[in-house]
Amino acid sequence: MKNILIIILSLISGWFSAQNTPIEISKLILSNRDQKEKYQKYLFDNRDIELQYERDKNTDYGLGYREFNAGENYKVIDVTATDKNGTQYDFYLYFRKVKNDWKIFDAQKLPNITFAYVAFARDLTEEQVEDVLKSKDEQKLFTFGKQFSYIKSIDDLGNRSDDELIDHFVKLKPQFNALKEEFIKFRNLNKDDTDLQKSQKFMNTYYQLTISDINEYLPFTRNTLAFVICNMENNAVGYLYTDKKNEIPVMDPGGMLFIREIGNGWYLFKMKNKKKN
Repeated sequence: MKNILIIILSLISGWFSAQNTPIEISKLILSNRDQKEKYQKYLFDNRDIELQYERDKNTDYGLGYREFNAGENYKVIDVTATDKNGTQYDFYLYFRKVKNDWKIFDAQKLPNITFAYVAFARDLTEEQVEDVLKSKDEQKLFTFGKQFSYIKSIDDLGNRSDDELIDHFVKLKPQFNALKEEFIKFRNLNKDDTDLQKSQKFMNTYYQLTISDINEYLPFTRNTLAFVICNMENNAVGYLYTDKKNEIPVMDPGGMLFIREIGNGWYLFKMKNKKKN
């Protein structure tokens, strides 16, 4: 009888240990991207999933993994890639639990088009910046040095890792909270103002916080304020505020790619245009 009990317990233990976690599956998949047969059983409906996450194809990256609950039987793995210089960024793997097994059904990262209107600033030399400033072209990309620095900082911040994005917010949290209160008050007193008029009112603060806009009607959200770092065609990164936690949307690889709670009603968000990507 004792031997039978030991066998039963061993079988139960083996069954549970065989249920690989999303993090374990993520590590297996990303370690064997070119050998699909090694992870095929973990693919939801045998989907083809784009796993090329590298920003630089000639660079080796170290990978760190964190798990986030996105709903019942639904998890998102935030993978942080770090290059040899310590530069980091994040991409995301999406898992559903089917019966007793976790299956990956998508992988996403913030689309490059998000930074289409600021990316030009990355490689400009000081001489080129001066040439633009001296130009008499009415359509030039920036008109004074502070504006160029602002554009460059938007591109730099938006491309940082999630931890760095949250660190930026935390350091400036009193200013973000103050802007939120001022914006709500101004909006309530000036209901007929356009978005452009609202932006002009707070532009100096946008410069200080390295954001480009406050959006009251961000896609996939309700009753939130989005403090947007960068946005192009509804591909966006920034910070959400809401005092109604149940209004935070579900993470979706075809929409709200990732949401991470910061605290006190604030969230980091990354969003993808469902129609164009």
